[in-house]
Amino acid sequence: MKQTRLKGAERRERFLDAAAEIVIACGVAAVTMDGVAARSGVNRALGYRYFSGRDEVLAALFDREVARHESRVEHEIARDASFEDWIRYGLRHWFRRMDESGELFVRLTSDNGPLAAKAAARRREDVANWARALQRVFGISQRPAEHLASFLVAGTAGALAVRNGQDDEDVIETITLSVMAAAEALKAREVAQPTK
Repeated sequence: MKQTRLKGAERRERFLDAAAEIVIACGVAAVTMDGVAARSGVNRALGYRYFSGRDEVLAALFDREVARHESRVEHEIARDASFEDWIRYGLRHWFRRMDESGELFVRLTSDNGPLAAKAAARRREDVANWARALQRVFGISQRPAEHLASFLVAGTAGALAVRNGQDDEDVIETITLSVMAAAEALKAREVAQPTK
């Protein structure tokens, strides 16, 4: 049987898939151009047609996984959903992602090596988005909204540490109730003590 040549975009995706496998198996630091090429079953030089080096492979993998995450969110929850529904959905989605892709997304977004700047920028963007929603929904001023949004983003990552797969809905409920209660308390405090 004659082997079919892959198109450039397919080869590039296969290269990223191989890098993802390495990240899952051994971590971000284990990714090398030689290792990705070997896992892809191609010559290392072929990888350099698509990527200038390992850091570019990792950045492309990071961007691909974030885009997949955002695409699912966009298609799976109604834009007019309540803030509370968004929290629940976000946590369920995060847990499902972990079940589907193992440690890949977490390892990419929590890297302290070559992806540290991208990961930190992503967390800042997530905090900013949640903070804007808190301001809009609860009327909380910017800094307290940022503080609570940071708690939510960190709490989502922290939930993975206590997650056992058996009581996900309880974990989701605990975090959701905590964030909602905190938002209401901040709103009440600002109403009682308006800034001058």
